[in-house]
Amino acid sequence: MKHQRPIDTYYQNERRELLPYIPRQGTKFLDVGCGEGAFAMMLKRECGYIEAWGMEFDDKAAEVASSRLDRVLHGDATKTLDDLPDSYFDLICMNDFIEHLMWPEEFLRHLHAKLSSDGRIFCAIPNIRQYRLLWNLLQHQDFEYTDGGLLDRTHLRFFTRRTFLSLLNRAGYEPVSVTGWGTTKSWKFKILNALTLWRSNDMQHSHFFILAKAIR
Repeated sequence: MKHQRPIDTYYQNERRELLPYIPRQGTKFLDVGCGEGAFAMMLKRECGYIEAWGMEFDDKAAEVASSRLDRVLHGDATKTLDDLPDSYFDLICMNDFIEHLMWPEEFLRHLHAKLSSDGRIFCAIPNIRQYRLLWNLLQHQDFEYTDGGLLDRTHLRFFTRRTFLSLLNRAGYEPVSVTGWGTTKSWKFKILNALTLWRSNDMQHSHFFILAKAIR
């Protein structure tokens, strides 16, 4: 059986929570895994970007995005990457995308050539060290995949803050900003944090939003 995310919560999602972390510089950007193009349309409308490209695997979502964006590459992003122009994009966004790749380091390396001289990449990454996941693992021996969220059954890779920053470094990037999002104030987190002598602050976040630049 093929599992899919609910269309109204994924392919059509504007992702407004990302807006404060998106740089307002440059004119051309690419949204990898653009869904129906709602996020890209928001950036054109509110961040000053003039030209919006997308990459999308899902047939129906790509068709809708093609009617909204300047250009959409339909298919596996790892196979259509060479169809993108070199030294072109001021911003490349990958929102909850990297964890779906078999070889994310190779993909990120290939993106170097697509960035303008001062271009940036932006990644929204789910945090496998989020306290609820560890609590369920420790207390209930539970690590069940779901149709969405942190344990989405289509995720091929899992990252912590540290391991993703290490991946970026190996792929030739350095972080410009790293922000935790989806922060909890649960007493369960406070217990886990205390048990590790307050060295687990990263566990309170469900995602990290990371802006990075290529090391040239």
